[in-house]
Amino acid sequence: MTTENETHKQPLHLLIPRLRAVVLALGESASPAWWKTEFMNETGLRFLERLYPRTTFQAAVHAAGKAAGDAHDRAVGRVGVYHLFRLPESLETELHRMPPDPADDFFPSLRNAMGRPEELMKLLAPMCGGERADAAPGARKIGTDKDIMTTAGIRKTAAVYHAAFARNKPGFPYFTAVTDGGRG
Repeated sequence: MTTENETHKQPLHLLIPRLRAVVLALGESASPAWWKTEFMNETGLRFLERLYPRTTFQAAVHAAGKAAGDAHDRAVGRVGVYHLFRLPESLETELHRMPPDPADDFFPSLRNAMGRPEELMKLLAPMCGGERADAAPGARKIGTDKDIMTTAGIRKTAAVYHAAFARNKPGFPYFTAVTDGGRG
């Protein structure tokens, strides 16, 4: 089991943006939509290409991510919790420092799958890394802020989303903040 996880391990700076993008596209294409944006579809991308020709996908993920973050905050709260669209500041800073790789073929594959939930689910499945989750709807605690900084934590997050989208029941995985030194 460990060997398989190590073989299929992707660095967090690749896994998190990809997971965000797929979840955003699925959330927009769910019926009913989990958040009311239309940036993660062909029409939305064409609009953003006119404004942000070199950073279209980043702009789409950022804009739709704001709405998804609000939906997650309503479901799990804001105090003492983190989720895919509001990570610890150190991790968010690291993600923003890493420029996208122009040779990365993930985003063209995602663009091709947009608007087709079954194809988007095929992109989400490998991100689970073999993790499985039950499909209980609503907020789902899956670990602490220490777990979100790991590939295993992000894969668990992907598994919760996969189960939620498979059953078309909104699911919001989250992590709790741990206080240092047992104080708090």
